Amino acid sequence: MNDKPEAAAVSVDGVVERVVYQDERTRYTVLRLSVPGHDALVTAVGRMVAPEVGARVTVHGEWELHPSHGKQLKVDRLAVEVPTTLGGIERRLTRYPGIKDVMAARIVARFGLDTLEILDRQPRRLLEIEGIGARTLEKILEYHHEQVGPQAQLEAQLLELDLPPWLARPIHERFGADAVTVLQRQPYRLAKEVRGIGFATADRMARALGIAADSPERIEAGILHAMETAAQDGNCALPIETLVRKAAMALGVGEDPVRDAGERMVQSRELVLEYGSDGTPLCFTPALVEAERAVAEAVAAIAVAPHPQWSLVELPPQLSAGQIEAVRAVADHGVVVLTGGPGTGKSTVVRELLTLARAHDEPLLLCAPTGRAAKRLEQASGQGAKTVHRLLEFQPETGRFAYGPGNPLPPGMVVIDESSMLDVQLAAALLGALVPAHRLVIVGDGDQLPSVGPGNVLCDLVTAAQSPGSPLSHVRLTEVFRQAQGSSIIANAHRMLQGQRLQPDPPAAAGEPADRGEFFVVPARSAEHAHELCVRLATERIPQAYGLDGAQDVQVLCPMHKGRAGTEALNEALSACHTAGMPELTVNGARGQVLRRFRVGDRVMQTKNDYDKGVFNGDVGRVVAVAPQAEQLTVDIDGTRVVYAGPEALALVLAYAVSIHKSQGSEFPAVIVTLLPEHHVMLRRNLLYTAITRARRLCVLVGDPRAIDQAIMRTEGARRHTGLARRLCEALGPVIE
Repeated sequence: MNDKPEAAAVSVDGVVERVVYQDERTRYTVLRLSVPGHDALVTAVGRMVAPEVGARVTVHGEWELHPSHGKQLKVDRLAVEVPTTLGGIERRLTRYPGIKDVMAARIVARFGLDTLEILDRQPRRLLEIEGIGARTLEKILEYHHEQVGPQAQLEAQLLELDLPPWLARPIHERFGADAVTVLQRQPYRLAKEVRGIGFATADRMARALGIAADSPERIEAGILHAMETAAQDGNCALPIETLVRKAAMALGVGEDPVRDAGERMVQSRELVLEYGSDGTPLCFTPALVEAERAVAEAVAAIAVAPHPQWSLVELPPQLSAGQIEAVRAVADHGVVVLTGGPGTGKSTVVRELLTLARAHDEPLLLCAPTGRAAKRLEQASGQGAKTVHRLLEFQPETGRFAYGPGNPLPPGMVVIDESSMLDVQLAAALLGALVPAHRLVIVGDGDQLPSVGPGNVLCDLVTAAQSPGSPLSHVRLTEVFRQAQGSSIIANAHRMLQGQRLQPDPPAAAGEPADRGEFFVVPARSAEHAHELCVRLATERIPQAYGLDGAQDVQVLCPMHKGRAGTEALNEALSACHTAGMPELTVNGARGQVLRRFRVGDRVMQTKNDYDKGVFNGDVGRVVAVAPQAEQLTVDIDGTRVVYAGPEALALVLAYAVSIHKSQGSEFPAVIVTLLPEHHVMLRRNLLYTAITRARRLCVLVGDPRAIDQAIMRTEGARRHTGLARRLCEALGPVIE
């Protein structure tokens, strides 16, 4: 039996005498209050926005006896009194920097009881007051936002809802002085309109504010959440019944109210209802419909436009029939889609296409979806290449690309490599910056994983190109060249595409290993066993046998992040092996838990685009310096040193082990792939094929042979719901007919 009495909730009114402490990230605060009836100052502690000294506050909480600091008030909620009289407003203004008694009186004489609203909504009107200039106004506004303005009120409301206070800034930037009202009355708008706030966060707010589980607003927000989840899974659309079922399950409500809400959203054009080629009713979001239409219209415009036929230059005699066909297709067509697996000579074709374009004085624009893919294209072609974002010149200050429909890219032949990684929205941005006079060459491997984002652009283009009479030209390279035939990696990749079992190399004989693309399978009994094998292979056996740098040249690829054979556990173990004892920096969460740990020498990956720093999702670098006191670390990314301060480092993860999806567009000297029955949700042929084809010199599968066989044989479930192929055929309809 617990004899400790239950703490009673209390409400205390007082005046803030001192802010003793506040943690900027967690907002844990210690205050000293002057409270009527208490001889000594009252200590109040808890997560709150620190009010200004002199403010009158009401504190709700419980008394507690701290073993070191004695009796103190543990705060659940703090409310700052808003003055409602002219004298009260004057007194508050005198606490602002640059405002003395005379100035406060002038302001109140000019604006009266509307003074605080003026500060919130029309602060530049303070320049009407004699003695207030731009510099003083800037100080006043900074203080107002931090202490008493809408952003401070937002932080207080978020803390009361047990949500991170940093959300106040993006909410305030979107809604301004109305932010608190929107949060309290329309929290689901935040999920729609504020970047960084998803349905789950908005739903927590709404439920805490008493919004019913079956409210129409919640159900409509849940439907949009289901559509967003589908887009994250790569879909541009969902069949209606699938959408209803998923949304109802996520919301915990019946399907009928979800169906009714969906009909309302179609009528209000928040959703678009279309029918697939098989007659299935599909729901799209307007943004993805617009993106698909933009891609279809841009491709069709280039494909049907007249392009001068190029005469062929002398071609090397070793080209295959497929490679010659590809060069001829580009000479004759405005749009060519070139696909093929490893070793089939796509890079050779691209080099010949560049020679052909130069012979006809055609400018060249080469790009790929990621930095590493662009670098590979540049190395293979001998021609400068950029990421799509850099080619279109993304403008961080506006969130837009410099090039687009109103400002097209310079004329020339555009080559897009690794196009299987191109999602429909990035494709729309790129193709929207082209004009009919451009030539377009789209290069990729359709057997790899599709893009992380929504769409299946490459495969939809191939489908449209295969329609009878289509002006789109598709050439698929199938012949594996002699120099690639000796590679067991390439042989097994093609064997897998035929649904055949893998044939690993026999155990290596004594002496130097061959430099021909070796392929091995190392059986693992369990996830723990696979973990141990991967660490030993990456840090000892492969570096010793092949003379490679284990920290930089050996890449571990995993289907999933969690588990002992996932990226998180393997990264922690590999970092401990490679950089133990080196200077380190930890990034902590709101409650003091370690979110990231980086040491000098660690291999790291950027996980989101940061246009201000010039680094992009998937960029890989090495930590070269840490400054724990300043909470900074410096990363070398392709020769450029990038500094991360405080929470910015959360955009980085260790990259000794990465997901197979994240490895797309990259190649590594040696690759280790984990594959186990516990990965069954992810086990598909295109996943394993993508992993194997990332390796140049050595590929080692570590796992259960049953899981490997399952991945090879499982091709179902990879279909994505898109409308691009149909839209392309419709846009090309008059030509096809």
